[in-house]
Amino acid sequence: MTQQKNVAGHVYTVELRFSGDQLEPSEVSSRLNLQPSREFSSSQNQLVMRTRRPYWAYNGQGEIGFQPEWACLEDGLEFLLKGLRPRKAEVIALALQFDGLWWCGHFQASFDGGPTLSPKLLTELGSYEISLSIDNYFNDE
Repeated sequence: MTQQKNVAGHVYTVELRFSGDQLEPSEVSSRLNLQPSREFSSSQNQLVMRTRRPYWAYNGQGEIGFQPEWACLEDGLEFLLKGLRPRKAEVIALALQFDGLWWCGHFQASFDGGPTLSPKLLTELGSYEISLSIDNYFNDE
């Protein structure tokens, strides 16, 4: 585990996401040879009341070491990167074609902390030329 240990009341989720009006989730899966954790295709818009943008999301589910929630954001992102490094060129190509995003959910029950990311991790994430988003959610239960 990295320097930041588990801070009580804070958990994280991580995903690599691609979205776009012309995105076909099966194409992304084929190009990366990965199964998405979540996906939505344009053909599914016929089944919902509100039109949604097609997307493909990957969190590493099914891979050794997968955790649906992480006590440390850096550990979750490192896990995701480990599986994507061999596919880096294709991830970058997809990010040029569609909207790419490193998406992180920060679920907190207190306001006494949050994630810390190392320069090494930030450099590697930046090398993919994909934005990082940390969405914060508060739950006082």
